[in-house]
Amino acid sequence: MTMPSVETMRAAAKIMSVVNDPADAASGVTGYKWRVQVVEYGLGKDGRINWPQAPLVAALPLYDGARVFALAESQHQSGQKQFGKSVREIVGWLKDPVDTGTGIEADFYILKSAQWLRDALVDSHERGNPTLLGLSHDVTARATTKMVGGKKVKEPVTITGVEVDVVYAPTNNGQFLRMAAAAADPNEETQMKEKLLAALQKARPDEFAKINQETVTEDELIALLAAAAVKDAGATDNAEALTAAVVAGLKKVIVIGGQSDELRQVKLMAANMLLDRELLASKLPEVAQVKLRKRFADQVITAEQLTAAIKEEKEMIDALTGSGNLTGAGGVRVVRDSQEKLQAACDRLFAVPVSDALKDIVPFKSLRAAYVEITGDTEVRGYAEPGQSQRLVAAYGTATFAFVLGNTLYRRMVADYKEIGDYGVSRIVGPNIRNARDFRTMESVRIGYYGDLPDVATEQEAFPELAELSDEKIEYALNQKGGLITITRKMIINDDMRAVQKIISRLPRAARRTLAKRCWNKFIANANYKGDDVAVFHADHGNLGSTAYGITSALAAKTAMAQQTEPDSGERLMLRPVTVVYPSELFGIVKNVNEFRPQAVTIDNGNSMFGFFQPAGMIELPFMTDATDWMMFADPNECEILELAFLNGQQEPEMFVADQPAVGQMFTNDRIQYKMRHEYECEIADFRGAYKAVVVG
Repeated sequence: MTMPSVETMRAAAKIMSVVNDPADAASGVTGYKWRVQVVEYGLGKDGRINWPQAPLVAALPLYDGARVFALAESQHQSGQKQFGKSVREIVGWLKDPVDTGTGIEADFYILKSAQWLRDALVDSHERGNPTLLGLSHDVTARATTKMVGGKKVKEPVTITGVEVDVVYAPTNNGQFLRMAAAAADPNEETQMKEKLLAALQKARPDEFAKINQETVTEDELIALLAAAAVKDAGATDNAEALTAAVVAGLKKVIVIGGQSDELRQVKLMAANMLLDRELLASKLPEVAQVKLRKRFADQVITAEQLTAAIKEEKEMIDALTGSGNLTGAGGVRVVRDSQEKLQAACDRLFAVPVSDALKDIVPFKSLRAAYVEITGDTEVRGYAEPGQSQRLVAAYGTATFAFVLGNTLYRRMVADYKEIGDYGVSRIVGPNIRNARDFRTMESVRIGYYGDLPDVATEQEAFPELAELSDEKIEYALNQKGGLITITRKMIINDDMRAVQKIISRLPRAARRTLAKRCWNKFIANANYKGDDVAVFHADHGNLGSTAYGITSALAAKTAMAQQTEPDSGERLMLRPVTVVYPSELFGIVKNVNEFRPQAVTIDNGNSMFGFFQPAGMIELPFMTDATDWMMFADPNECEILELAFLNGQQEPEMFVADQPAVGQMFTNDRIQYKMRHEYECEIADFRGAYKAVVVG
């Protein structure tokens, strides 16, 4: 277990809203008191520090009265603040901190001497740029190192000091969320409560009769109004969560002294949430969903009204596609000729597994039969003519042949992709797979190790502070791979199933190989390790050899890996190679070294590498073109080697219809095109678990 050390730790904070200060009410000046989120629990966006709730809540008294500074850039960049802080840099203080369950909030009082800050905050909010300024939350704490999301990060254990800085680029999305209007009347809080009481009496007289008007709080009134709005909207599923969301939203829009109708605001929020939920569940085409959103924009609607509108939209789409009869209300679906069953028949044509409920569906007999059945275009003309089958669609929709075939080909591709070998990539990536949210630069940090713990004579001295750990940082951004595949009208007329099957069988292999090359080429080309900007295999790293593969050189590589040391502590890591990677030309010698067991007279003539590698750890890599080079790698569960990130966690390639035919057409230029894309990137996470021999001559 890692022992805590005393550290200075930083996170971003949010300034949430301006608060009316009675001291300023008489003059009508506001903006000197703000509600801020000092820190949000969880892993910071820079990936360096995790902020657990317990130690932060325990330190709440330290936040009460904590100073807020505005420092020079040089001071922000200095982790130890060796430039010092001046009283002239104090711009305010925190007061009345509370635990919100997701973070710590407090009131932020700005000194009158820092009017520039007040003016900047008010101006940025009023002109629509509330994220212009933020807060950086600094604490002094006893800290420990933990694994969070597969990475080592620091985490405060006991907080002993708190300070806050005003910044322009906080690392954890710190921002000013909203600003309320200025208070001209010191009694406006009472007026707001009276408004809420009046709104509740109008909306729910039964609940109004139960409350004590003298003791009830504004928060309690808002919660009652939110529950009334959700009930009026007709929501029954997940009503409790919906009510909580409305309460949170209402607190953001209520303006003290404003002219808004609070009850209508609540009902409108509930209606918008209901609209989002029902449209998502309806599975209507995007065009139809956009149409309904415009129809009900800024309207207070009920669940019954929305259900009727969705049903009407589905009936219209069904009339256009001619796909069958409708059954049920709200959750509309079609019978025997439904898209679901057409999809199943197409899936079975290409040997794609279907659910048990659809296994009785007879597969299409051919590609052309599938096209004719789905479109009604018996002569494969590719466009609609009067008198053709009613099923021939009048517009490009989700029940058309292009989408049905695309769904089938995508499912077949994904299934094949999962079955194809990964060229040994998992042997060097292991669990180090990340979920990237966008294409912006990501950061991964490798934290150092502590040395031996010192002796402590507690009767004479306190426990000494352990040295601060260093870290090695790597940065990288996602890359996009992809292309187009084409299914032609001629293929369908010729019923060329074999051509389509070949196309789709080649795709997953190409995708696997492309990903594997991206990963392995980092080591084949000896790319730089970004933690120190030195080639991953280098004499300075102690992992570069030059001897041809054999018993002696394999043993030397094993020894070199065991002798790799921990950053900071200098202790040996004692890593053990579990994977040997080699070109086809070295298959014989690598296999022989691993299996050769001589009947030696003396131990000097034995094979210490006999059976060292398991069969799964012997990778004959087709991308290695040098006939004599070879590599070894440790277990990525013990030492990170390569980090691999996918956009939104989508590890398999995706497929989409690439073109949009005109109304009444099945093809554009006698072809249907599908776009295939794969979005990922990899980067070397550490050099210590890797070894390579570059053999010359």
